[in-house]
Amino acid sequence: MTSRLERAAAALLLCAVAAPFFAGRFLPLLDLPQHLAIARVVAHPGDPLFARYYAVELRVTPYWGYYAAMAALQRLLPVELANRLLLAACAVAVPLALAGLLQAVGRDPRWAVLGVPLAFHTNLFFGFTTFALSVPAFLWALGAAVRLLRDARPGRGAGAAAGAASAVVFLCHAQTYLLLGLCVLALFAVHGRGLGWSARRALAFLPSLALFAVWAFDAFLRPHGAGVAGHTPEWRNYGGAGGLGAVWEPPLELLRRAPERLLGAFDDGSDLALGGALLGVYLLALLLGLSLPAVASRAGEGRAGEARPNGFRAFLRAHPGELLCLLCLAAALGTPFQIAGQWYLAPRYLVFAALLAPAFLRAPRGRLARLPLALAAVVGLAACVNTALHVRAFQREVGPLAEVLEAAPPGGRLLYLPFDTGAGGGFRLWPFLHAGCYYQVLRGGDVGFSFAGLPSLPVVYRPGMQAPHPYEWRPGDFDWARMGPSYDLFLARGALQGGARALPAHAEVLAAAGPWTLWRRRSLAP
Repeated sequence: MTSRLERAAAALLLCAVAAPFFAGRFLPLLDLPQHLAIARVVAHPGDPLFARYYAVELRVTPYWGYYAAMAALQRLLPVELANRLLLAACAVAVPLALAGLLQAVGRDPRWAVLGVPLAFHTNLFFGFTTFALSVPAFLWALGAAVRLLRDARPGRGAGAAAGAASAVVFLCHAQTYLLLGLCVLALFAVHGRGLGWSARRALAFLPSLALFAVWAFDAFLRPHGAGVAGHTPEWRNYGGAGGLGAVWEPPLELLRRAPERLLGAFDDGSDLALGGALLGVYLLALLLGLSLPAVASRAGEGRAGEARPNGFRAFLRAHPGELLCLLCLAAALGTPFQIAGQWYLAPRYLVFAALLAPAFLRAPRGRLARLPLALAAVVGLAACVNTALHVRAFQREVGPLAEVLEAAPPGGRLLYLPFDTGAGGGFRLWPFLHAGCYYQVLRGGDVGFSFAGLPSLPVVYRPGMQAPHPYEWRPGDFDWARMGPSYDLFLARGALQGGARALPAHAEVLAAAGPWTLWRRRSLAP
């Protein structure tokens, strides 16, 4: 039972988890500008600022969770504030959902305090916003599945809760949904009581399976004609199993780089140091739980009157949290690092294994055994403060971007040339790679490189409306004759390089401040 002090500390930590998302206007999340731009299109599909270039397809895709939530919030709030509220709620939901899952597997929910620093996982700073939303959804869905499959007579609504939660996971991220499916299959194997029992319990998961099947057919099996507009011709869908081009990373390399892939977005290594402190607290809790005689036996800790396990399946039934943690780790080791159109796949599963690690911990009893809880709260609070300070400092790196974009006419087509992607300015993960999409967020129109047309997104280009552009990592490949006439505006960060040095011969400067320069094609000048 939690004390009044523990409840007060939990409330403080939950407020602290939300704070970094309000520490500055611009968040240093790599892909976020792209998702914000698509979210504006989804919320305003008929707006002339977007309708000329894009169409919103009402088809099944696994990113609707983020875009539908953003569309609803934008009815009341500006797009940037809506996003900050949604991401803050997502971060707060991580320890809350983890507490529910730990309770479902018979472990002390207070160990969810160890999940506070993991709310700021590296995937978040990559700007994988839809994946970030899927993290607490996965924990919630897995807890609901445990309750449904563990209890001989689940409570009323248990099936509906598990079904709704699994559908939400799919609508946030297909990769997370696949991991959920693996975990649910393991729970069926552990708790199964015959074919009839399995069929009745499986009914809860049919709606999400139907959604996944419709999307998978469209993304992997159904051919798309050459006339269909998309992100690039080969990414309109992922292709069949033989054409995925799957690449695996050596398992030892995955484990070697696991720390930075969990908490490693800051240049100064402060988040990695806090991750090390978190690991130390976890090991201390593990050692105290193993050595203190006051701790109850592991087998019967979860529920009063539970007998010691007898047999392998009984052992697994008594240790579902540990089983699920190991499954998440195995998924990280066995998943490709990339396939056609999707990168950084296997490392994403590490965050789930880390979040489920508290399932190995015994309930803290006695003052000494509660020490790790207090230390974990301190590390969690430090992680929140550290992240907020980095977001605050990032505003200096952004500089006058908003003021420069204010000079741009609305509804045009802008090509972004990121000669300085921001790596080394406080963050490792190139936070300015997609910053040109803020033109689309703030002024409408189109950008040279857009996520529109990716198989998981509900927005596509209208036929013939995607302009040629250089690969975003190589802006120096810009060629005026082939690309320049397609654009009204050009935004550069850093000094012009390569073919972009020809820009002054064809365009005039509209605004320039800090590292930002906004150009307008000279033929469009009044």
